[in-house]
Amino acid sequence: MTGLASRVGVLHLAAHGRHAVDNPLFSGLELADGTLFGYDIDRMPRVPDVVVLSACEVGRSSVRWGEEAIGMTRAWLHAGAACVVAAPAAVADDIACDLLGAVHAGLAAGQSPAEALAAVDLLSPFQCHGSGF
Repeated sequence: MTGLASRVGVLHLAAHGRHAVDNPLFSGLELADGTLFGYDIDRMPRVPDVVVLSACEVGRSSVRWGEEAIGMTRAWLHAGAACVVAAPAAVADDIACDLLGAVHAGLAAGQSPAEALAAVDLLSPFQCHGSGF
């Protein structure tokens, strides 16, 4: 997956996710070949401009030392992604599928991530982090 991430402009990861409140860099996405932790992202040589995380809770952050917010979205932004679309809560698979499919259609039509997310007429907890405008 890390090789793919360096070759694409938009990366969509659909997985089980969890936010580790006590140590946010151990927040992770359960992938077929193991867990991708927040600290793994900073090791990637290049990350996509837009990352879509279709996984529960990985849009959460925990406030750490000196009021710094840390979590999976912040790890992607710190590594160089311009925008991360993620949910801070549990999301039903059917809602995520419909909503994120529409977001991708908007991105393909030239909308920014924030515009594409806002244009979808579904209630969901997905949020746009970073410079998605």
